[in-house]
Amino acid sequence: MIMTEAPYTKTTKLAPLLGGEDFDHFADDWWSPDGRLNSLHKINPIRFSYYEQTARELIGGLEGKRVLDLGCGGGILSESFATAGAQVTGIDLSPMAIKAAERHKAVTGGNCLEIEYRLQSLADLKKERPKKFDVIVCSEVLEHVDDLEELLRDSCSLLKKGGIYFFSTINKTIKARFFAVFVAEDLFGMLPQGTHDYKRFVRPSTLVKLYKENNVAVKGLKGLSYSPVSFSFKISGDTSVNYIGYGVKG
Repeated sequence: MIMTEAPYTKTTKLAPLLGGEDFDHFADDWWSPDGRLNSLHKINPIRFSYYEQTARELIGGLEGKRVLDLGCGGGILSESFATAGAQVTGIDLSPMAIKAAERHKAVTGGNCLEIEYRLQSLADLKKERPKKFDVIVCSEVLEHVDDLEELLRDSCSLLKKGGIYFFSTINKTIKARFFAVFVAEDLFGMLPQGTHDYKRFVRPSTLVKLYKENNVAVKGLKGLSYSPVSFSFKISGDTSVNYIGYGVKG
């Protein structure tokens, strides 16, 4: 039951938040913990802690590392990486999301945070032949993808050898369909109806296979479980709904 950051489609590559311009009106909610994107604020400390600890173990931490945040939205995860000392490039095709990200960066970090936000597609970024990234993160994006193979092919090509690819998404199970669609959208209205399409949910086995085809070996996979009692997320062994993990480029 996770709010999305930004989908990737055949027609627009990294498209605006939740699949279209209609969701640009979330701009004022990006940095409001009690707003319509509050689930992102609940999940972000958990997912970033997992990412940061993994980076510390594998590449000595995030200080000075080049990070690409795919579908950065309003910059919640980008700022977490930058605060840890990373040099972050965040791309998204939602003008309002990028404006929200830039506005918050100016208020809270200014020049102290090394973040470059771009209103740009992944395909256009790839054409620039940039220096490869130490870390790529694609969080709450994969479950909105029309062409998952294309996204992974394009993004993995931008990851340096030994680099880490972080991800989090929704499993393709009946349980996930019940909680992420029926409960979150239809029953409680935690998310706008139509946010998720079960057909686009991704089984871990599918993701592992696609990463392997792009020379990235998935090394870690955990559940990201939601508690309706405490209204919070935690890392767990249950991957049946939300899951989080990482791969390493060979």
